[in-house]
Amino acid sequence: MTGGNRERARSGSAADLESPLFPFEEGEFFRQLVANTSEGLLTIDEESTIVFANPAIEEILGYSPADLIGSSKMTLIPERLQDAHAAGLEKYLRTGEKHIDWDGIELPALHKNGHEVHVLVSLREHTHEGQRLFTGLFRDISDRKARQRRFEAVFNNTYQFTGLLEPDGTVLEVNRTALSFAGVERADVVGEPVWDTYWFQLADGARETALEAVERAGEGELFRDELRIRGADRTAVIDFSIRPITDERGEIQLLVTEGRDITPLKLREQHLRVLHRLLRHNLRNELNVISGFAETLLTDLEDETHRENAAEIATAAASLIDLNESAKELADATLSDGGPRTPMTVGDALETGVADLRDQYPASTITITGDTDAAVLGGARLATVLEELVQNAVAHADEPVVEIAVDEGVETVGVHIRDTGPGIPASERAGIFNDEPVTQVRHGNGLGLWLASLIVDDYGGTLDYTSRDDGSGSCVTVRLPRAR
Repeated sequence: MTGGNRERARSGSAADLESPLFPFEEGEFFRQLVANTSEGLLTIDEESTIVFANPAIEEILGYSPADLIGSSKMTLIPERLQDAHAAGLEKYLRTGEKHIDWDGIELPALHKNGHEVHVLVSLREHTHEGQRLFTGLFRDISDRKARQRRFEAVFNNTYQFTGLLEPDGTVLEVNRTALSFAGVERADVVGEPVWDTYWFQLADGARETALEAVERAGEGELFRDELRIRGADRTAVIDFSIRPITDERGEIQLLVTEGRDITPLKLREQHLRVLHRLLRHNLRNELNVISGFAETLLTDLEDETHRENAAEIATAAASLIDLNESAKELADATLSDGGPRTPMTVGDALETGVADLRDQYPASTITITGDTDAAVLGGARLATVLEELVQNAVAHADEPVVEIAVDEGVETVGVHIRDTGPGIPASERAGIFNDEPVTQVRHGNGLGLWLASLIVDDYGGTLDYTSRDDGSGSCVTVRLPRAR
């Protein structure tokens, strides 16, 4: 094609349409184009009478072109909006002033069946044989509006603080929960860098944390931390995160920021730390004093009854000291995440604890079978769990026989601890192996099973209990995620 032909082809003149390069006559070509487009076309005159409609209108609004041509545009406009439409067109014809932008108007149109259809309309004025006409290009956006409503329902009806950011940290959207907490309007924060918004204007580094979070998320990294933010009538400690959202090419398009108010949780943690210090120091020291005096009395007293009383005191003190140690371990497990979970073999977690128990209970028989080289995701506290569960099986039988069997599944590894003892009483199992509430009547006396349950749950595992039908023992199963 020569340069002149290329220019004529680009110009789109009537002469070009009749050339060999354009095999259709102009009128026929545009009739086919209008008839086969998937977007609706509708033309009205100055009297709001519909003078043209293409077949795609029927797909969108249910009316065939023959149904519409010659009728008023009000046929397609919900009654509540008809006065505004009529006034807008009348004002434009009189003054030339548009009351809305004609490019991409989102509005509801009335379907032939009576329901409303959300459409996107682009409107243009033109003339034909001296008559002023207005043609609209209609696109059905009902699915998009439905997705938008679903998004808004989730976005604005959550107790979490949620926002959408540009990759550079500019705020695009914030949900009602976050706006209400700060006592600000959407317009106060949209378009602002997130670190400059109301929530992060505290003296303890919240702004710097938000800035760092955006920078790291902008590099494709999930950022998560705890920080204190500012509200309208209080501050709050939140579990704060920013994660990147990428397109199919892996390019970051949005950042999603979330904040979960954990202020009550942090307050309970603070109270637990106080209790932890009390158990660890004060109570233990006083029990050691009681135990020491009881041992002295046991040695010095000559009266047999008094000696028996002193022995009872010493035994009770020793029991409370053991209970205090379990409570301390439980508090340690609650207040600490135990560090990162790492691959470790079940055999390594069992080895030391089982050896100690064999020495402590020489009449016991403890066997280990199965794939002890199976690796799970855990940590140092896993040994505490297994030792506690095996000791629980050993300590309640005269000549206990305990079988520990390890099996490796596709996703998990199970450790089954079977014993020949009397089983775990229902009161001890409440709240640990089931969802039964712990009450003044139904509760356990020890903390070891609670400690085991807490650690297993922290490792993403489960703890189950079954008893043998003949009452000759029971089985506790620990199941943990398998390490890849």
